[in-house]
Amino acid sequence: MCTIDDLRNAVTNGITKTDVEEFMRECDFKDLARVANELTWKITGDTATVVNNVVINYSNICVAQCPICAFYRPKGHPEAYVRTPEEITKGVLEAKAHFGVTELHINGGFNPDLGIEYFENVFRSVKRAAPDVTIKGPTAAEIDFYARVWRMNTREVLTRLREAGLDALSGGGAEILNEEVRRVITPYKFNAETWLRIQEEAHRVGLMSNATMLYGHIEKPSHIVEHVFAIKEVQEKTHGILLFIPIKFVPWNTKLYKDGLVKGPASTEYDIKVIAISRLILGDSIKRIGAYWISTGKRLISTLLMAGANDLVGTMINEQVLRQAGSRESVMLNELAHIAREAGLRLFLRDTFHRIITEVSSA
Repeated sequence: MCTIDDLRNAVTNGITKTDVEEFMRECDFKDLARVANELTWKITGDTATVVNNVVINYSNICVAQCPICAFYRPKGHPEAYVRTPEEITKGVLEAKAHFGVTELHINGGFNPDLGIEYFENVFRSVKRAAPDVTIKGPTAAEIDFYARVWRMNTREVLTRLREAGLDALSGGGAEILNEEVRRVITPYKFNAETWLRIQEEAHRVGLMSNATMLYGHIEKPSHIVEHVFAIKEVQEKTHGILLFIPIKFVPWNTKLYKDGLVKGPASTEYDIKVIAISRLILGDSIKRIGAYWISTGKRLISTLLMAGANDLVGTMINEQVLRQAGSRESVMLNELAHIAREAGLRLFLRDTFHRIITEVSSA
């Protein structure tokens, strides 16, 4: 039997993997949420944050063709594309003019026809046109793939992209940091150890990063625990992770769903448990945990903000990866502020590096 006091004592005395696995099995999700929320309030008080950003995918051509993904297209497909540096820069300028974005979130598929010069040209073009817009881009998975295609080491790739204008590394590609699960959901991507290594390398060359976790597919609770502890270990080494984002798997248009390996989205109770145990494990090592409204749906966000989350990730203008999988969510800043207020929090606009810009009105 799990009690509130058990949870609070574990947080005070140092929580272990065994503790958390037991808590996920035995504890009521409402108790987990309550203790995680108490801890979050001690860390960041009555504040939630969000970045105003635009998502631009440079290409949807991908040779990995993961069963969890509905975004990719094979080369030669009528819907396949590669955006030019000029197209991407134009998109950034339009988003800045119309929405006031401060961040470009840029990533794409594994396109073997792209050279490092393509990415350098993209980043330099964006920086020349909008020097005040932060470029948060490719995932560690993309860094690994392109390093192998270009016959370079990953540290050299990270360094060259940083010199061309890349400001931070995207947190994607982590999925679940367990090889048994990865062999099913991302069979042609790199292993968990490589994702963790590239995160550390990015931090050491001066690129901070986000970190993600894709849940609600074939993983077990023990895999969730293993993943979050691995993220915490990286953070304790480098202090380079800005935000941890649990991403709920949207199954509808994916091969994993069509093959019957996933029957539907994770339950709301599971969503709450994932956010709560993430906070209990991470404590204040990563101060902000994201409630990703595109993947969970907006109706659940205020609940997640009372279960350990305290960041709304981004406005994510033009996000396509989850929408291709079946998400139909969109949102405006004042709506996010209203959602935060429902959880008793004030919403603040931040930049990529979590520097506060201004409070967001819900009016």
